Amino acid sequence: MSVAALCAAVATLCIGAAGLVVAPVDSGARVAAPSPVSAPSPSPTSAPPDTNPALTTTVLGDVTVHRGSIARVRYRADDPAGGLVTVDLLVTSRSGQVRRRLVSGRVTAVGRERVWRGRLRLRRGRYLLVVHAVDAAGRREATATRARLRVLAPLPPPVPTAKARRIAFAWASRRAGDVSVAVVDSRGRVYGYRKNRRFTTASVVKAMLLVAYLRRHPSLNHTQRATLRRMIAVSDNAAADAVYRSVGRRALTRLARRAGMRTFSAAGAWILCRCGAADMARFFRDMEQYVPRRHRRFADDLLTHIVPYQSWGIPAVARPLGYRVCFKAGWLGAWTLASEGARLERGRVRLGLAVFTDRNPTSSYGKETVAGVTARLLRR
Repeated sequence: MSVAALCAAVATLCIGAAGLVVAPVDSGARVAAPSPVSAPSPSPTSAPPDTNPALTTTVLGDVTVHRGSIARVRYRADDPAGGLVTVDLLVTSRSGQVRRRLVSGRVTAVGRERVWRGRLRLRRGRYLLVVHAVDAAGRREATATRARLRVLAPLPPPVPTAKARRIAFAWASRRAGDVSVAVVDSRGRVYGYRKNRRFTTASVVKAMLLVAYLRRHPSLNHTQRATLRRMIAVSDNAAADAVYRSVGRRALTRLARRAGMRTFSAAGAWILCRCGAADMARFFRDMEQYVPRRHRRFADDLLTHIVPYQSWGIPAVARPLGYRVCFKAGWLGAWTLASEGARLERGRVRLGLAVFTDRNPTSSYGKETVAGVTARLLRR
C-alpha cells in the first residue's frame, strides 16, 4: 500500500469514529465539509414548558401612599380552568429588583380578588407592584399585569390629637356669647365647632386684602409697602380703606372664590365682610398658594411681625410652644367681637386655625376664649 493510500484510510477511520461517513478519496481530491445539522426552532407562540399559557395575574390599580402609612393593594389571578394557585405579591424597582415581598405563598382561588393591607416603609420614590402565581402543576403565569406604586414623604404627626379636639370644642361650647372654631390639622383635615357659622370678620379680613392687593401689583414702591405694613402690623383702618378702594369688592370676591371660601361675602365696607371659621382657617393655612412668589417673603414678614399689644390669643399661646405664627386679629366695639385667623408652623406640622367670638360679656372675655381654645388644641 502506498503512503497516500494509507493516509486516506486512517482519515476515513478517524472521521467514521466521530459519527460521520466520508467516502475514501485519493491524495489529490478535496474533502467537502460536512453540512451542519440545525435543531428544530421552537414555535414563536409556544410557552416554556413550566408556564401555564392560560394563567394571568393582575394588580388592580396604581397605589399612592405616604411612607409609614397604610396602603391597600388589590390583586387577582385568572385561569379559565379554575382551581387554586399560590401567589406572591412583590414590590420591585422599575428595573425589576425585588424591594419588598408583601404576600408570600398564599393559596387562593383563581378569579377571586384579594386585598393586601398594611404599612409601607419604603423610601420615597416610584416602584412597581407585581403578582406571580403558580398552579397545582407547578406552572407559572404566562402574563403578569403590573401597577405603579408611588411612595410619598411620611405624614406629619397628627396635630391636634382627637382628644385635644374634643376637649377644646367642648370647652368652646360652654363659653358665653357666640363662638365658632375651625382647625385644619397637620394632615389637611378640617374639624370644628360651629365651623361654618358666618361671623363679621372685622380686621381679620385685612389678610385677604393684603393678598388681593399683591396679586394686582407686580411690583411695590415704598409708599405701597408702607401702606400695607400699617394695615397689617398696627391694623390701621385708614390704610385698609385705601387698599380696599384699590382692589375693590370684586377682587376680594374673586380671591375668596379662588380659595374655595363658600361662606365668604364682601360688603360695601371691608369691616363688614362675613365668613365662616372653616373657610378662614383654610385660607390662612394655604395663603402662600395665592400670593405671587415674588411677594411671599414680604407678606410672610408682615403677618409674623404684628405689634406685641395686638399679638394676643393664638400667637400668645402658640409661640412659647415653638410655633411660628402668621396671623391677623379683628375686633369691634369694646371688644364685643374678638376673632383671629392664623397659620401655625413647627417642623413638619402646619396648621390653619380660626376662632371667632361675638357678643362677649366683657372686653377681655373674647380674647380669653381665643387663647383657651388654642391652648387646648395644642395640648399634647
